[in-house]
Amino acid sequence: MKTAIFFLILLAGSPGGRISPAAYQPVSGHSAATAGKYQCTPCGYPCDQEEVSGPGKCQHCQMDFVKKSTVIFKTIRPEDICRYISSHPGVVLLDVRTREEFEGSASPDFGTLKNAINLPVQELEAKRSSLSALKNREIIVYCSHSHRSPLASYILTQHGFTNIANMAGGMSAMTDNSCRKK
Repeated sequence: MKTAIFFLILLAGSPGGRISPAAYQPVSGHSAATAGKYQCTPCGYPCDQEEVSGPGKCQHCQMDFVKKSTVIFKTIRPEDICRYISSHPGVVLLDVRTREEFEGSASPDFGTLKNAINLPVQELEAKRSSLSALKNREIIVYCSHSHRSPLASYILTQHGFTNIANMAGGMSAMTDNSCRKK
């Protein structure tokens, strides 16, 4: 596994330290409607929305089924991200792509968000302790197409991170360049 090079920028906390419900949509959550229901471990593909009645493996992505009630991160749309970041300067931006993608040396280069930190999803389990100071901070997780960031968001919430959102579509879906790193 490659050694992660990332910059941990601790920003001032946002007002109340919580994600504004207006900008985000819950993916799932704890409720009577999800009790006893399962879905595949978040992978960013349509099978994330399929519900099953018990444990097993997803026939589409081969991910394990998990209790739907454990998928508790939120989702932010790419068209809302720059506006949200500008009005919440304390939000932590976590890019879970490879170092090459983050630095712009991979093709295609989708760019990165200003002030983002990089911790590739492949290294997240082993190096998540480097993020422990952020457990109660507002964190937006993103990648290039939103196929790695849902898994990273899920992993973080399973390890006690309390305020996680996934950017749907990833950097490839962004049209507003105002919050991209130049």
